[in-house]
Amino acid sequence: MADAVLIALLAMIGVLGSAFVAGGITLVLSLAKNRQQNHLLYLWNRQLVDHIYRGYPPPPPEPPEGLFGNP
Repeated sequence: MADAVLIALLAMIGVLGSAFVAGGITLVLSLAKNRQQNHLLYLWNRQLVDHIYRGYPPPPPEPPEGLFGNP
């Protein structure tokens, strides 16, 4: 009986551990993607502000590669 309980506890710890590891990996990848997206948005915003401030005529600058899903 004690062996079955021990095996069940070890299995539960293994499942929870692997779930935490998988969740951590997913979180790290999501944060990296969001950081890259924010950086591209900042660059484009900076270009738009400079374009308007310097009084350049239309059209405004195009968004950087990879922003809004364009290749």
